[in-house]
Amino acid sequence: MNETTTLTQTKGLTLSPEDRATWKADIAEGIDLLSEQEKLVLALHYHEELTIEEIARVLEIPERKVKKIRDKTLQKILNR
Repeated sequence: MNETTTLTQTKGLTLSPEDRATWKADIAEGIDLLSEQEKLVLALHYHEELTIEEIARVLEIPERKVKKIRDKTLQKILNR
């Protein structure tokens, strides 16, 4: 399952207030376990909506490294 499929599947998900609180806590805990670089790549990509190319320029690293960081970080969060 790729990140797009996973994110799309959660959009239509209806959670009880208790489950939603647990889900948010789990996400926050997962984010806390990330390195600063992992947090930065995800924030730039998903919050700031920068492209992989733009992130690579900002961080001065190759695009393939940005993709690798993003993909491994998402897997780390989803498989936690």
